[in-house]
Amino acid sequence: MRTTPISGFDVVPLIRQAKSPFVGIKDRNFRLRGGFDKKPPISRGNRQIPTVRPPGLDDTMGVIRRQKGLPYRLDQTALNIGPKVSVQKTSADLGWSSINVSLIVEEPKEDVHAFKVVPALWIAMNHVPTEIVVRTARRKWDLKAPPGQVHIVAPETSVETIRRNEDTVLHAFVKRTVLAEVANELFDRDVKSLEIVTDCGVEDLGLALLLQSLERALFEPPGYADLKVEYLARALAAHVLHKNTNLIAGTESAANVPLTNRQVRLVINYIQDHLSSKIVLNDLATLLNLGQTSLTKRFKASFRQTPHQYLMEVRVSRARELLERSNLPVVEVAVLCGFADQTHLGTVFKGIVGMTPSQYRRFTQ
Repeated sequence: MRTTPISGFDVVPLIRQAKSPFVGIKDRNFRLRGGFDKKPPISRGNRQIPTVRPPGLDDTMGVIRRQKGLPYRLDQTALNIGPKVSVQKTSADLGWSSINVSLIVEEPKEDVHAFKVVPALWIAMNHVPTEIVVRTARRKWDLKAPPGQVHIVAPETSVETIRRNEDTVLHAFVKRTVLAEVANELFDRDVKSLEIVTDCGVEDLGLALLLQSLERALFEPPGYADLKVEYLARALAAHVLHKNTNLIAGTESAANVPLTNRQVRLVINYIQDHLSSKIVLNDLATLLNLGQTSLTKRFKASFRQTPHQYLMEVRVSRARELLERSNLPVVEVAVLCGFADQTHLGTVFKGIVGMTPSQYRRFTQ
């Protein structure tokens, strides 16, 4: 389906400031060593790293960092707990923030039961054969559902049910922020460009297995399953976005949209403030709450170069200043500008400026 581009953000004034710091130096095509690493570094400091340790920020592509937040409470879900609806187990007691998973016992109810409208993706799975009528504004389902059937409800969808027998139902509510993150990372799209299709009585073994894993995690010791749950929440989102969505006409890939003014400022300031440190692509992705693929494409749409190229040019710009205005040894200049060593500085510097750091110092002093 052909999509219609939407206008980008007005970042021209900032891009003029943020472009290559080498005005007047001839552009070159070059291939450089170093820069963004495939894996983030492990920060050791002065402490000794034990042989066996729990996964940390640098081992999880930022998932643990994103995980920290307020627990997803039961009253934030669509569930109305009352006389005929009781809670057997809920993740609200475990501190999970990206997803709420609750095991609910629901008694028969011949009158219509209306659920709250919530902005989250809602997925439910029944545990016993169930007779249930489900109604939304668009469609009605009259089901005799066997155990393990799945019901998918799109965000902001009004749902009413009539339940004819008692059942234990697993409900999972995935936050919209997780949907947005996965849509950007896997599909290079704004989640607003994807319409999730509500569907009930679905036979989907993959989705059922993910829900079963989340149910087991409910009964594991507190804190033990936190990291696993963060990945499972994103796996649920990816599965539904892949199989149960339609592209909304008139929308475009998020990768074609430049960074916002605020995002541009955040990137520029972060690189300047951490120039002497090792900067990895995941640092910038986490800073902007984007996937690495989406960040790279949107960065290029804004800066007309990759994050790696921009970082190298900023490092060399700082090296030029130090070479011109100080008598620091070249090896110290390399460290202050974030290069691995003097050789690394020399390779990158010559690729951009056209001469070695020592030659540049003699030329300018």
